[in-house]
Amino acid sequence: MRIAFEGGTAGLLQTMHPAIGQGLIDHSDFFDDPVDRVFRSLPGILGTVYDGPRADATGLQVRDFHRDIKGRLGDGSRYHALNPETFWWAHATFQRMVDRIAIHWDRHRLTAQQSEELYADGCEWYRRYAMSDSVMPPNRVEFDREFDRYCREVLQPNPASDYLIEFIKRSAIPDMSASPDYPTHPRLKPLTDLLLPTLPVRTALAPPMRLVIFGGLPPLVRQRFDIRWTRADESAYRTIRAAIRTGWPAVPAALKWYPEARKGWLREQGWVPRTFAAGGGARG
Repeated sequence: MRIAFEGGTAGLLQTMHPAIGQGLIDHSDFFDDPVDRVFRSLPGILGTVYDGPRADATGLQVRDFHRDIKGRLGDGSRYHALNPETFWWAHATFQRMVDRIAIHWDRHRLTAQQSEELYADGCEWYRRYAMSDSVMPPNRVEFDREFDRYCREVLQPNPASDYLIEFIKRSAIPDMSASPDYPTHPRLKPLTDLLLPTLPVRTALAPPMRLVIFGGLPPLVRQRFDIRWTRADESAYRTIRAAIRTGWPAVPAALKWYPEARKGWLREQGWVPRTFAAGGGARG
């Protein structure tokens, strides 16, 4: 469930890609509800990891959702969501999301070998979409280098990213519980249904949410997209991360996992892990 602290950043980075941003404008209700698309997408994207025998079929389904997402950019050039470079970038933001959860939101420190294994898992995740892997960097170092290149050379301000940046700056977050795909544990749903629609709660959540979304961006991206970020912002952001790292072990195991992940663990193990051992194995 800690993807909640990095998923917004991943979504914003995707929107900053000109083709993805234009696709959202042309083929979705992005301006009416820019948050709901994230909740709609997550079951399939994470199902590509956690659906067991059905995972490859889930990956193909996710890929095929994008077949008709195509059109023209503002300069007249064509775009297609299944362009390998475009599709890889969307996946790369999720790979980075997983990396950053392990690095910044957990107390366990990855070894160099574990970091490389985590990247290899991400490559397997990408292959389940049955997309060309010719654009996929072969190792962690090359992935980091290519990700940085996209941030410098490919991402560009566009109407979708401009709108989303301003949306994130609003004084209150939207009522996310209104989405039928809002991810919450069944035991917590009555509480979220009660609290999230209220303006005081949505107003209180807006500043920390803004911090974690903008704070997760590479500094170069914040600079290129003119997103103001102060030392006080950085300090507050690091405080949030430290609080989650410290408090996460106390969260019950049943509440730690996104629904698709929880189903996968229950199917494979009969239980959901509380944490992970240094060697990568789950611990109950």
